Amino acid sequence: MPKREGPYLILTLRSPVTYEIADPANPDQVLGTYHISALKDYHEPGVERDTGPVAPLRKRGRPKKLPPGSEPRRQRNQRGSL
Repeated sequence: MPKREGPYLILTLRSPVTYEIADPANPDQVLGTYHISALKDYHEPGVERDTGPVAPLRKRGRPKKLPPGSEPRRQRNQRGSL
């Protein structure tokens, strides 16, 4: 089954990742069992979806190390004060 055909009816959930599907014109006849990776959401043509602003990905983890001398720093004495 090509990924972009459809729409199809989902008859049963066989496992968390497999579905039995049928044609809407003939819902009694099972077309087959398909893995979730072979299926895509069906969007009605001509119907606009809400494509609002997308939040940028947050950078996670520790910040990158900067080479010495690339950023001005204050010198501290041995006790930690300026």
